[in-house]
Amino acid sequence: MSKLYRRADSPNWWFTEGTPPNRIMRSTGTSSLKLAKILKKKWDEELFFKKHNIPQNQRMTIHDACEEFKQNMISKKTKNQGMDYIKQKCKYIDNFNDFMKMPKNVKMFSQVDSSDIDRYVVYRIHEGNVSAKTVADEVRNIKLMFDFATKYKYFESENPALNPDIPKHNPKKRIPIPTQYVLEVLRSKEISEKDRAYWSICYYTGLRASDAGALKKEQVHKDRILIHDTEKTDVPVEIPLHPKLKKMNIVNVYTKKGDRDESTQRFKKELLKIGYEQRADIHSLRHTFNMMMLREGGLSSKDRKKMLAHSSEATTADIYTHMDFDFIDEKIRSLP
Repeated sequence: MSKLYRRADSPNWWFTEGTPPNRIMRSTGTSSLKLAKILKKKWDEELFFKKHNIPQNQRMTIHDACEEFKQNMISKKTKNQGMDYIKQKCKYIDNFNDFMKMPKNVKMFSQVDSSDIDRYVVYRIHEGNVSAKTVADEVRNIKLMFDFATKYKYFESENPALNPDIPKHNPKKRIPIPTQYVLEVLRSKEISEKDRAYWSICYYTGLRASDAGALKKEQVHKDRILIHDTEKTDVPVEIPLHPKLKKMNIVNVYTKKGDRDESTQRFKKELLKIGYEQRADIHSLRHTFNMMMLREGGLSSKDRKKMLAHSSEATTADIYTHMDFDFIDEKIRSLP
């Protein structure tokens, strides 16, 4: 293990590593401890590369690889990808970088293998308390980083994030809240104007909770809401502005997740007050919106996919579209 030391015959810090007869002793050429530590780190890396016979093109630390990939993502950001979207992707890379900085995980970027990715998955789920779906999103971005590294020749093995061992994601099963219950809650005089605005945005637009709570002034137009960079996906969304929303202050209602979570708890309590006892939350309003647009608006799954900013039409059709027995019963009874 290397260290820095002072000598009586020199004003500079000296570097030493190893034991006799192979001990290395050299002057850093500086009396500044800060600069000497920088040199020590550089020399330690050089000795590490030499000891492990790592080629020049693979002498990249995980931190440097992560930073280079993040800069590449930022530089190639499209007009439909807002900075919030890019920041989220960068955060996924930072999470992996932090994990690989832990003492038991330290290695060069070129040495990362599939076992590291599998251990990362376990760590994120159990220590980070992160859902399997979120971990899958993180690993997907890590895979892109290794693809990028392979392209530029500083990673030459098989992509370690190619087939990660991620538990199957079991999404929460939500059902649409009947419109009569939603409207009764929205008419309540006991709720705050902020809650009324937030819940109304979700009900009349189908926006995700995060997008609904953080609407920006430039996204709210005279006759529509236009978002180029929805928080979860890079799919833009354009929704006509309901007349009731025009009468409310719907800009930056709840920008913080904690505030949105607290509002969701109040929404659940209001539903219970009026006798709705099914499992529901703010996200359930997206399902309600989708079914209203299908049942009452007659919109196709393609149109509803665009309004809900889904990346796949299958998500709209298979997850958000529910069987409505009463509606079907009414239609069948109306047959001649």
